[in-house]
Amino acid sequence: MIPDPKRKLSQRELLFLIALLCLSVGPHVLHLQPWISAFFIGMVTLRLLGLSRPALLPGRFLLFLLTIAGLANALAHYPLMFGREAGVALLTSMLALKLLEMKRERDIYVVVYLSLFTLITQFLYRQEMLLVVYVFLVVTGLIAMLMHTNMMRSPSRPTGLLVRSGGLLLQALPLMLIMFFLFPRFSSPLWDLGIRDNRAVTGISDNISPGSVSRLSRSRAVAFRVDFDQDRIPEPARRYWRGPVLWDTDGRQWTAGDQIPERASDFFASGKPVDYSVILEPTGGKWLFALDLPHQVPTEASLEADFQLIHRGPQKRRFQYRTSSYLNYNTGALSEFQRFRGLQLPDNITPRMISLVAQWRGGSDSALVDQALAYFNEQPFHYTLYPALLGDNPADQFLFDSRQGFCEHYATSFTLLMRIAGIPARVVAGYQGGEVNPISGHLVVRQSDAHAWSEVWLPDLGWVRIDPTAAVAPERIEQPLDLDRISEEIGAPIDFVPVDISFVGALMEQFNWSMDALDASWHRWVLGYSKKRQSKLMDLLGLGFLKGSQLVYAMVGITAVAVTLMTLALIYRGRPKPNPVQAQYQRFSNRLKKLGLQRRSYEGPRDYGRRILHRRPDLRGQVEPILRLYIGIRYGRMNNLANLRRLKQMVGGFRP
Repeated sequence: MIPDPKRKLSQRELLFLIALLCLSVGPHVLHLQPWISAFFIGMVTLRLLGLSRPALLPGRFLLFLLTIAGLANALAHYPLMFGREAGVALLTSMLALKLLEMKRERDIYVVVYLSLFTLITQFLYRQEMLLVVYVFLVVTGLIAMLMHTNMMRSPSRPTGLLVRSGGLLLQALPLMLIMFFLFPRFSSPLWDLGIRDNRAVTGISDNISPGSVSRLSRSRAVAFRVDFDQDRIPEPARRYWRGPVLWDTDGRQWTAGDQIPERASDFFASGKPVDYSVILEPTGGKWLFALDLPHQVPTEASLEADFQLIHRGPQKRRFQYRTSSYLNYNTGALSEFQRFRGLQLPDNITPRMISLVAQWRGGSDSALVDQALAYFNEQPFHYTLYPALLGDNPADQFLFDSRQGFCEHYATSFTLLMRIAGIPARVVAGYQGGEVNPISGHLVVRQSDAHAWSEVWLPDLGWVRIDPTAAVAPERIEQPLDLDRISEEIGAPIDFVPVDISFVGALMEQFNWSMDALDASWHRWVLGYSKKRQSKLMDLLGLGFLKGSQLVYAMVGITAVAVTLMTLALIYRGRPKPNPVQAQYQRFSNRLKKLGLQRRSYEGPRDYGRRILHRRPDLRGQVEPILRLYIGIRYGRMNNLANLRRLKQMVGGFRP
């Protein structure tokens, strides 16, 4: 049936198109400026009202004014009209306006093709597995709409169209897999296109002030996932994920300061290194997190003198890297520059801070560190996510007045005390802990695992990690925070007592772990399918000789073969299948043909039988029962499985 371009759309078709268009644009609401989304919602609302009251739909002049308003709205938020957001904003506005003039059958094609293009732009922002499933479902609906337009008689139920549309998309799956695995890979994902996302992301930053890490620790968002080789997952107390190293302070805030103009010194290590790969979520920072102490430097990163892993640019998208770490190490001698920076003190050091440190002097540096940890352990300090606000001298007030705080309070104040004692010290920010996914076995580190600790330099030991938080709340190091049970009352201590999970809670936890495992696998095998992985796969398949343009030729050739085979299969599948009754009759006729009794094209079974018996009367006992049963099945009421089976047996036993 040729579509009629002048046929008006029914209300049912209009509702279906409006729904599909909204589903195509919907996820962009998370990325666009609110006024762009408001314009789209306004136009959709007006179109829905026009279904029952057509007089509300704008005429040509008003539609022209609305077009100018939509363009002005986009220009107001994206004046240069350049970049990803600007293009999507303009596309969304124009789609909304197209809804208002959508009246006839030819508009279906325009709306469907624009919706398909809009769905593609979703992957400029995100590439999660759930988004792929969502896009597949919406595309199924759009293809069903095209099928409805082009079919002579559509099924009475839309579900029939949706099933057939889904079947068509599944037929394209083999071609999609061929192109995915063989399309030449680049150093960056195809969907990146050099576009950077400047939106704020949550993660560790290069400065610490009172409350900064504790605010981050109230988030359940995943920071990164880790796959350990041979399941060598360190115990919780050794899972310190090193991030930025903070050297400079004004007495209130700690910052990384200028980069140390030195290369990372060779350290002494014992034991085997721990090898692992990390899938890092977008952070906006340049740090790659690794267990203390990183040994192998990932591609596109450098190891700084203070053992930070620094990437060449901010992480605005998911990033996967591989590294290894030694858990037992000695960093060796200290340079004069690092000693100088590790002893710098702010101007707000108070006499009682100096007096406290003076009480500990008299032994070795290691003994002084132990006395400082004992002070935190024996005095009435407690661990809380909601400490009281501190003034301009947070370290002094925390040590002697409030004595309630989170890891940044303990780490920064301890570091200052060490510097007062003449021991080089610095603050390290990162993550501590992580939970093992019981389904996939990988480690999940969340933002709630954000942590800060101190490092001091000791003779014969080098830089040594000291975590004063562990002296106050050792449970924090052994188990993750239960955010549901943390009181928001100021100064409320954290209760680390484990809670029995209900049956429903256990099911939900199992579901969450399953989704996490799927998400990790999606990134590992789909989004993380890099040039290196492709090369390994080609070697495994014996196609390692295919490089560069040769891969393109192979992809085109294999795709052509696959399309040919699929076409032949569809042609063969579309051929009319012979009727089983006629098939047995033809088999019967073929046997008689060998005797010179070929059936004529105009000859019915009775006339054919008379001619056979005239020539061969001796076959009467076999021919008459076969023809009688055939006529009864084909033209009478004997068409059932038992008679068909009997006919097959009689024809099979026919011996002329």
